[in-house]
Amino acid sequence: MSRFRPNIVVKGGKPFEEDTWKTIEIDGSIFHVVKGCPRCKQSCTDQLTGERSEEPLETMAEFRSFGVDGDVYFAQNVVAQDGQGRIRVGSQVRIIERGEPVWNREAAQPE
Repeated sequence: MSRFRPNIVVKGGKPFEEDTWKTIEIDGSIFHVVKGCPRCKQSCTDQLTGERSEEPLETMAEFRSFGVDGDVYFAQNVVAQDGQGRIRVGSQVRIIERGEPVWNREAAQPE
């Protein structure tokens, strides 16, 4: 997990279920899931040894390569609605709205 440097990790649910989340609530704070997160080569560096390889991106590219440029996506970019609030380890995530995933920055831009 340390290779991906997540801010929030959700336990439980189905694999990649977060791809379809649009709005979630954690501890009374509302978050908007704006787009998938393309992964860079940093995830191929072992955080303890500094050793680099092609994994995990090589394997993930087989089933997580989306978008116009074929980037490998894992996780979602999420924005707090009001920019405030606190969440805690162990808090429950409530899915408020679901929808189709967004895989590129241009599609996530406001009109």
